Amino acid sequence: MNTISTTLLRIALAIGLSFALWTFVSFSQNPEELVRFDDMVLQVVGLGPDLILVDTNGLPNLTLPTIDITLRTDRIQRNDLRPIDIRAVIDLTGLEPGDHLVPVNVQPTRNISFSVPNNGVEPIAIPLRIEQQITRTVPIALEILGNLPFSFERGEATISQNDTGDPITMVEVTGPQSRVERVIAAQAIANVEQLRVSYDAPIQLTPLDERDDVVSGVQVTPPNVRVLIPITSVVGLRLVPIAPVIIGRPTAGYAVAAVEVVPPLISLTGSSGPLNAVSSLSTTPIDLNGTSGTIESTVTIIFPPGTSAQAGQPTQAQVTVRITAIDRPFQVQLPAQVNLIGANNGLLVSVNTSVVSLDLAGPVTALNALAQQTLRANVDISALGPGTYTLNTVIELPDTVSLVGDAPTVVVTIRPPPVLPTATSELTPTVETTAEPSPTDVTATPEPSATVTPEATPEATPLPPTEPSPIPTEPTPATPTP
Repeated sequence: MNTISTTLLRIALAIGLSFALWTFVSFSQNPEELVRFDDMVLQVVGLGPDLILVDTNGLPNLTLPTIDITLRTDRIQRNDLRPIDIRAVIDLTGLEPGDHLVPVNVQPTRNISFSVPNNGVEPIAIPLRIEQQITRTVPIALEILGNLPFSFERGEATISQNDTGDPITMVEVTGPQSRVERVIAAQAIANVEQLRVSYDAPIQLTPLDERDDVVSGVQVTPPNVRVLIPITSVVGLRLVPIAPVIIGRPTAGYAVAAVEVVPPLISLTGSSGPLNAVSSLSTTPIDLNGTSGTIESTVTIIFPPGTSAQAGQPTQAQVTVRITAIDRPFQVQLPAQVNLIGANNGLLVSVNTSVVSLDLAGPVTALNALAQQTLRANVDISALGPGTYTLNTVIELPDTVSLVGDAPTVVVTIRPPPVLPTATSELTPTVETTAEPSPTDVTATPEPSATVTPEATPEATPLPPTEPSPIPTEPTPATPTP
């Protein structure tokens, strides 16, 4: 028994040593290496019938992100590996409509061996939204634009299929469920402006929602239809515009921006003489006195003698007068209070004027509002010392109002405070100091203008009076350049 165990142990040891030697030789001669493939196209498999990929807005998502792949393989196989030997796949088998996070799988396209290290696929999963694809039937909405020449009228329009010529009133709309459910009609637009022959042309259909906005991401079947509109000449009939009568003026600063009439034209019938004399139809007047906003009014159309509206035509019109503030700039002159900012304590500050005039331009409403306010012309003197300066003012104005020309300038004089005399052992003679006159002083400390007579200290011994010697005055500081 011991002999058998020893033999088995030797065999196992020999096999292990052989495998280790083979592994060492293999990895020494053909080591593993990493290979990277960038921007690999992502392939989708397993998407169920009647399902469709969409983006966050419900639009069909036909573009998927690219994938970066890193693989581990041996050196010999690495040299022969190409991007077409692998593919990045997301498998949607069994997934229902909704939002999903689907992992990316790397699959070989031929007989090769490799492994995917950690973080070898970037991104490792793709967020997707799946929706049910449905088909819905909606009516065709025909919109006819343009006016016909005098004595022409159009008949009932017909819509047919391009390929068969069969009449058609409904079409199919196919796409993601959230998009198709918004579609209420497929619009066709025909323009008959000044046509004297029947309109006959193919027209592309446009899917619309209940707000008449175009719904994208759906397909209309058939995409085009044929529209036929008969246009014929009519004797004793004339198409005449309606010209509403407007009296009065809006409030000052406002003007009429637009006048809209519904209907803008009506068909007028009558004999040739009266019809030829009519160029437009007037209405009962609309008074604009004191108005400043949009006015909507129903007015009666006035028909000249010998004429009347064609059967079925209205005898009243809906008139909308849009009144807006005049947006062209006006120019006015307004006063502004000079406001000194940052005066240092103790300094005497004066300005040559307390009010400046501003030339302003802007809308009349904004200028009227400014006229009710106190405008300020700010002057910053926080960094200035004694001296005389010519400084620009800073005007704060609304965005719609601008200053015409340069900002006004003011002359600001800054003086040091007066130096009060100190008592000495001798009596100091009386000195008269007169302050320089200034239009406006903004400091609380007035400049001395009276005679100042200092008192002697108690310890001083009085001396007989002597002739006072002149005290030199303080030199006037130089005027710096602002």
